[in-house]
Amino acid sequence: MKPDAQCRFQRRTRKEVKNMVLNRCIARTAVVIAASCFWSGSNVSWAAEKAEEGFVSLFDGKTLDGWHLMNGAQFVAQDGVLKLNGGRGWLRSDKEYSDFILRLEFRFMKPDQDGGVFLRSNMEGDDWPSRKYEVQCQNTARMGMIFGATHDLNVELTQKMLKPVGEWNEYEITLVKSSVEVRLNGEVVSVSASMDKLTRGYLGLQGENGFHEYRHIRIKDLGK
Repeated sequence: MKPDAQCRFQRRTRKEVKNMVLNRCIARTAVVIAASCFWSGSNVSWAAEKAEEGFVSLFDGKTLDGWHLMNGAQFVAQDGVLKLNGGRGWLRSDKEYSDFILRLEFRFMKPDQDGGVFLRSNMEGDDWPSRKYEVQCQNTARMGMIFGATHDLNVELTQKMLKPVGEWNEYEITLVKSSVEVRLNGEVVSVSASMDKLTRGYLGLQGENGFHEYRHIRIKDLGK
């Protein structure tokens, strides 16, 4: 081989070796990133499942199975959410509960929309059950009030945590014996230790001429 041809061959060989090493580094980096994403995703999924352990879904996103329309209520299952477009009445759970943790997401479709979450309610009543506790679900200063029991409401924190019209909020309501704790988007905003008059009853969503949407309704029954 001539000297100039040999030099060109060596330069080409060195370049090929360099590219080979670079490609191997890129491949190894890609593998590491993929593995990291896999384990990270797995951990997040596992953590989410662990956090929801023991909870049962009460809304399938498609139908009102497990619920009953009461007194002319106008709730409908549509587009994966539970919609209320005005009207009165209420939506009653199929089962009764005593102690539980209830989680649900909701959003207001307009300003100043009145509604509520019924706890330990009976079945009888005109528009709404005649005996119940109610956690107010209204995007005003009344948000988080607990009707039917004396309670402490942190109005300032509640308004700080409440999201604007059209954005999803989450309630977590923990009711055990005579005590209830209400969390709005992760923060405790309202508590009561006076929930001893009613010990068992239905869950419910109130219709009071409001425009609301609900999703991801699930419960952990502590009274089994």
